[in-house]
Amino acid sequence: MAKQLRQISVAQLQLGMYVHTLDRDWMGTPFLFQGFEITTDEELAQLRSLCKHVQIEMDAAEVLPLAPERLRAADAGGAKAVDTLALAAADPKALAATVPVADKIELRTELSQATEVMGTARTVVLSVFDQLRDGGGLEAAAIESVVESMVQSVFRNRDAMGWLARMRSKDDYLYTHSLSTSVWALTFGRHLGLDREAMKVLGTGAMLLDVGKTRMPAHLLRKSEALTPTEWKLLRLHARYGAQLLRADEALDKRVIEMVESHHERFDGSGYGNGLKGEDIPFLARVAGIVDAYDAMISERAYAKPKTAYQAVRELSALAGTAFQPELVELFIQSVGVFPTGTLVELNTGEVGVVTAQNRYRRLKPKIMLILDANKQVREDFAQIDLYSCEANADPANPGLWITTGLDQNAYGIDPAEYFL
Repeated sequence: MAKQLRQISVAQLQLGMYVHTLDRDWMGTPFLFQGFEITTDEELAQLRSLCKHVQIEMDAAEVLPLAPERLRAADAGGAKAVDTLALAAADPKALAATVPVADKIELRTELSQATEVMGTARTVVLSVFDQLRDGGGLEAAAIESVVESMVQSVFRNRDAMGWLARMRSKDDYLYTHSLSTSVWALTFGRHLGLDREAMKVLGTGAMLLDVGKTRMPAHLLRKSEALTPTEWKLLRLHARYGAQLLRADEALDKRVIEMVESHHERFDGSGYGNGLKGEDIPFLARVAGIVDAYDAMISERAYAKPKTAYQAVRELSALAGTAFQPELVELFIQSVGVFPTGTLVELNTGEVGVVTAQNRYRRLKPKIMLILDANKQVREDFAQIDLYSCEANADPANPGLWITTGLDQNAYGIDPAEYFL
């Protein structure tokens, strides 16, 4: 039976439970491994003295009795449907444990459909943004339609769209960033347990975050040098301009407008827009701020080289509690992975591979296709390995395989698409 994660109070812990995540850093605790089965009363006492909440692995059948009242009522056939956005806003972890561990369709199978969806989405984004740059109006319906197809893909498989987003072309940054940000938002929303309607709002808003930049001078967006104070002041207006453009469409969901207007607000009040902070920032705008920042970090821009996915999640972790809500940062990193699907990694053996699938419970133990051997020569066979299985079956005297670092895209001249797509 599939396992799921569930956050519980340490008072609910019992012997035999498998602890997956603490509410504090594992460093500084007496526990040797990030994830372990509670086997002694001493371990129970240590957890209760160090933590308030932990995440545990549970069988799917065990999750419902611990779920929030509103969720239990809906699953039991209650008349009122769950407002997943409201529930996630009140407690971002409330629904995450109810998301099935296994995807309906394997990555390789979904990539075919996802490629077609992404191609259509790219065409739509190019057309809509070019029309706006030429002074025309916004075709929100076209954006919403393509987002609906993206939502369907993410519900079939959580990694396929993200894989393709990492294989991005070098089009105008505004186009590719808008499309990729929507992909990360949908990946995140699926991890949070949002329903399809909520996902459509989230994906649409994320795709339109920078729509106000179509009203900016083109040279300003392409400038590789540091912006002057005057230019920076102008650029900061793009969120306001974007909201103004969207308000012209009376049929557009108001939460989309809130996302666009407030996606540069920051949790500690250091952002810009309307000077919001903390939970005064609309929930979807808090989500948008994280996915927008993440994609900017891993993107090639006129004034900055891209970070690796590993470097980006480390930077987001450093910003948790200041720029971004800590709980949301933690959940976002869970959703994309420390070493996301499609990224290149190097193992402790010196071998190099591409991540082909995530382990939902062991973020540092994904599945990998090995491409280069320890001497950095192309292997004759592209062996598939599961680092989690390697860990579970390792001899105590030989701890097995692990990732030592994430690599730059196209490191060693490798194009992951050649080996997997």
